[in-house]
Amino acid sequence: MLDRSCSKLLRALLPLLAATGCDGCPSSRPYTPYTLGSATPSGSPPPLSGVGPGAAGAGPEADAGAPDAAVPRFAVVPGVPAPEGGKRWPLEGSAVVAAPTGRTFETGLLLDVDGDGARDLVAWARSPDGLRGELLLAPAARPQALRTLAALPGDLDAQGCTPRVGLSQIGPSALTFDFAPQCGRAQRGGAGAGATRWIAVIRLPGSAAGADAPPELALELRLRTPPAEEALSASLEIADRDADGRDDLIVSVGIEGALRPFPAPAGAASEVRAPLVFLDRPAGLSRDAAQPGETLRALAASLLRDARGKSTAPSVAASAARLRRFHAALCADAESGAGATTGRDATRAGEALVWTGAGPVRCGELGLAAAIDHAEAVAASTRGAPIAAIAALDRGGAEARTKDEAKLLAKLAPPATATAVYRTAAAPQPSRAGAFGSLAFEASGALLVRTAQGVVRVDTATSTESATDVPPWPAAVHAGPAELVAVERRCDAPTLLALFRSSPDAVGEMEVPLPLLRGQGPRARPGAAAPERCAGTERLPFVPLAASEGGFDIALGAALISIDLRAAAPAASALSFPLTTPAPQGAARSPDGATLAVPAGGGLLVASAGGAPRLWTGGDLAQATACAPANGGARVACVVGAAAVIFEAK
Repeated sequence: MLDRSCSKLLRALLPLLAATGCDGCPSSRPYTPYTLGSATPSGSPPPLSGVGPGAAGAGPEADAGAPDAAVPRFAVVPGVPAPEGGKRWPLEGSAVVAAPTGRTFETGLLLDVDGDGARDLVAWARSPDGLRGELLLAPAARPQALRTLAALPGDLDAQGCTPRVGLSQIGPSALTFDFAPQCGRAQRGGAGAGATRWIAVIRLPGSAAGADAPPELALELRLRTPPAEEALSASLEIADRDADGRDDLIVSVGIEGALRPFPAPAGAASEVRAPLVFLDRPAGLSRDAAQPGETLRALAASLLRDARGKSTAPSVAASAARLRRFHAALCADAESGAGATTGRDATRAGEALVWTGAGPVRCGELGLAAAIDHAEAVAASTRGAPIAAIAALDRGGAEARTKDEAKLLAKLAPPATATAVYRTAAAPQPSRAGAFGSLAFEASGALLVRTAQGVVRVDTATSTESATDVPPWPAAVHAGPAELVAVERRCDAPTLLALFRSSPDAVGEMEVPLPLLRGQGPRARPGAAAPERCAGTERLPFVPLAASEGGFDIALGAALISIDLRAAAPAASALSFPLTTPAPQGAARSPDGATLAVPAGGGLLVASAGGAPRLWTGGDLAQATACAPANGGARVACVVGAAAVIFEAK
């Protein structure tokens, strides 16, 4: 069944993309969108989107008020395979173009480039391995005076891949050359791994430019290979978008599929698209700053509308994840140096999959991440999932929280002031981050403190502390023989990763992708802003909630995640509150498992099944770690310095 939220997203997108076709002016000249590789001969790149060249009514304008059908449309002209084994290419008459030494022609076009009435040759000449080459022009008047229009950049990584190319004329004054390495799964092991697709747009001079005016490389695009679960597409359209009599270029970029472990979308909802618009100016192509920002804002606004509907709110989380991923893949927004943006909008240059010749695309939508988070929070609130809503609101950190987000957070988790009511003499045994803590309440309300000498029971009613015969519980988080080691944010992975050892004597660690993108989740130092650029590996604070033979339950802030180890390929998924798994001693849960206490929202989030969550702040909570709640959530014990402190809240 179609994802109704995503269907609305696409409907919101169509009018914006249609605007790239015609401005309603008599002087504008719309042309059919050209999908890279879809009109090329056998051996060229396969189509990467559903829009085919030359198809009447194809493309977004068919759904949103297409221009008059009588307006002539340019028929895309695909390149043809080279004749004579690629060594020679005959021109009209008796002229022949010989391939350069060490090169073989693969595909080409015959067209009058210089306006002298004779058809010239534009052809791709490649090396024997196909991984190097040049796009050449051979004028009909001087067949051996070869001129290089564009050369394949030397830094493209296509080793181990099979190159496939396409050459087409997509407008009266525009050619595209598409170099697309076809790589196996081994070359696509991670985000940005493997080869990069390279597209060159060549602008022809036109008759007004004079016979000696050469064609020029107008634009370079690079599409980095996404992980194997995703597909990245780009379609090109020529249109006079600003009605100045010059043909502009619209590049519609789309991404479909879903990263593991996000659920795969179905049908039309599987793809999200937005245009990059390049206006033709005398000095060259100039990017229109309005796009893709207008489209991205419209998609986020559509999310918020769906978030408020009872029937559409359940699908918003998946749609938000796709839009958030698309934004990260398309845009690298932060400026470097002084005044750089931090928090949830910090630069994603290492994550962006789309680059132009000028570098990564900067979309200028610094509030988009907050808008997506807000929509997801509203949707979770609409469907009665306050913990999920708080997790969405908390992604940017307290410093980046907007007034609307702060208001919604206060509604979802009313603030409470914590007061210390007891400080133990017993010193809790230190434990590493991500391990089971040294504190656990009993059903009676007494607190157990795991010390280096054993377990001490604290009876606050009598203010006594006494040794017990309760066996110390382990600090390590084990699911059968497997041990959860860490949660990492890495530059080479698009999602956060959970690391675990399959057994105590295992060599190395196994990875499980989590349903949180790399920019989500808490920082290694709570309260710290995101770095301006991804740097190495960052281990994140997380709180263990449960461990059993089947796997682990953890919290990253208010984001609750289950890691299932029972399948051949371990998988992670979002977890609903309240949890149904038993609560082990030392977990951030009450003895009955119905209450949890996790750092989130700039304080300690205390939530009990059947009650409203509350956000505790004040006292020594800012320095507290390894917190554990009592049944009902009226009391919480945390490690503060060398003691355990029991808090109550008003």
